[in-house]
Amino acid sequence: MAEEFDAFKEGQRIAREYLSKRGWAREWRRSMNTQLYPAVQREEFEEKQRRCDQMEDEAEEFFSAAYEKWRKEDNPAGREVRRGMYEILGRRTDLGFFAKRIADRLKREFSSLP
Repeated sequence: MAEEFDAFKEGQRIAREYLSKRGWAREWRRSMNTQLYPAVQREEFEEKQRRCDQMEDEAEEFFSAAYEKWRKEDNPAGREVRRGMYEILGRRTDLGFFAKRIADRLKREFSSLP
């Protein structure tokens, strides 16, 4: 028996996955910043920093692509997915650049509703 698609929960899943990916990158960066790296290991440290940046960029790309997919769905399911995203990300202050812009767009979309 196939499970019924719950659009709101799909939006929440997307938002949680974004936050998880971004959180892993931040934690890794935080743990690296607490370690001491002698000058001979500077290249290794910089490579790890670039990897953290790449992880954050991948999280932003994932979220932007998912949002764009559901933004183009101008039907009740698309609206519910976006509402699920907004429910989780709407009040967060630790989002990346694109996620902040998307959250602001979602806020405008759902605050103008009666």
